[in-house]
Amino acid sequence: MSGAVAETIPGVLGGAFARVPRRARIMGVVAVVYFIGMMLWMVVAFGPREAFTGPYMWGGFCGGLSGLLLGWTGALYSLAQDGRWSMRWQWRIVPTRMNDMLLAVPTLALVAAVLATIGAAMIFPLVWREWYLVGGLVSMAAVIIFAVRLTADSTRFLYLHAREQAAAAERAQAEAADARLAALQAQMNPHFLFNALNTIASLVRTDARAAEATTENLAAILRRTLDRSRSTMSTVEDEADYLRAYLAIEQERFGDRLSVEWQIDPAALPVSIPPMTLQPLAENALKHGIGGRLEGGRIRIAARRMDGVLRLEVQDDGAGFVRGAREGTGLGNLRARLATLYGDRASLDVEPLARGTLATVLLPVEGA
Repeated sequence: MSGAVAETIPGVLGGAFARVPRRARIMGVVAVVYFIGMMLWMVVAFGPREAFTGPYMWGGFCGGLSGLLLGWTGALYSLAQDGRWSMRWQWRIVPTRMNDMLLAVPTLALVAAVLATIGAAMIFPLVWREWYLVGGLVSMAAVIIFAVRLTADSTRFLYLHAREQAAAAERAQAEAADARLAALQAQMNPHFLFNALNTIASLVRTDARAAEATTENLAAILRRTLDRSRSTMSTVEDEADYLRAYLAIEQERFGDRLSVEWQIDPAALPVSIPPMTLQPLAENALKHGIGGRLEGGRIRIAARRMDGVLRLEVQDDGAGFVRGAREGTGLGNLRARLATLYGDRASLDVEPLARGTLATVLLPVEGA
């Protein structure tokens, strides 16, 4: 059994050696030859006794070990690049692709440079007495130069690769956020259309002329909705115009029972806000505040810009709502879009009043 294992191990090692890139094989063999050559050089130069005592032994051993480690590091580097990398003049090594094995290269090359430096420092004081030590110093200097170059180039490549990965992650996150906003917007538009069609269906049975006017207003709103769906941002001015068209439809149904008060600060008009920010608040006020009252009611819409914050308010004097009640599609959708765009920098608060409800949206003013 042991004989079979002994026969199998050389076969496995030989097969693995044959499958690695040719450049990696060459570097591995050169590293072993360098180490053996350094040991033989010490024996020939100083004799068996002195070669393995004192600074001769430790200097030569560190120098040989640095060359062995650097050669194997170069072989690992070549294996990580699958043999496809280029070495330019001035000892510059240029990686072509990323591999997990490449992460170990800077550390191993740096250790090789440190070992070669230690070996050279131990042998250098002896050069003045033993001139033939110059050859060992030259080989160690070459190891130091190559190891430092390999460390610098591989570290630079890993750093640039990490920056590219971080940039790609940011792009993917931004694309995911855009896709989420598009999905939420697509959910919002059918919800609004459903409510508008219900209004028209109610008017058809009671007032055909009002139904016709409402249909025309709805067509205008849908045209604007298609234009706005191409962007994730709008302005307070555009949202106010859009809300006026929407309330015109609702006033066809409510008649004199609905009055609207506008308090829009001119300084707030050019501020960027997400599309469909005011409309779901007004729709919520109509549905839960005024819609159930026979005498109707009033809606106040306000926008103010102050201290780098935009404050949007929609208030009604209707029946109000029960605190802790489950949010509908419109408010839940708006809250999700604000969280996607602003995180915790924006807020939506719905507060019951003594009479009616106040919905407040706070948004950061970009560039303020």
